[in-house]
Amino acid sequence: MEFTVTRSLMKLFKTGSAAVVSECQNFFRFLPISNQIDIRTAKFLEKFMTSDNYICSLFECHARIGLNKIFSMYDNASSALDVRRAADRLFFC
Repeated sequence: MEFTVTRSLMKLFKTGSAAVVSECQNFFRFLPISNQIDIRTAKFLEKFMTSDNYICSLFECHARIGLNKIFSMYDNASSALDVRRAADRLFFC
């Protein structure tokens, strides 16, 4: 997906340079797709784990494992918002 987004941005900004696209992403505070997926997954898993649905509660332990895995990749974050902040610090210093 990263390739598709990069190529789309190259067309949008009429450039063939990945460095120009990277600068534009930085300027517009557009995180790489992999980080955006991690943030959205963390948000989903947080909502999944707090759901009152019986089926969701059956799989809560698996959701917690996935969420902890994401948190550990981002400086031991404790929420999806912390994941977003850590990703911002990594790319927008």
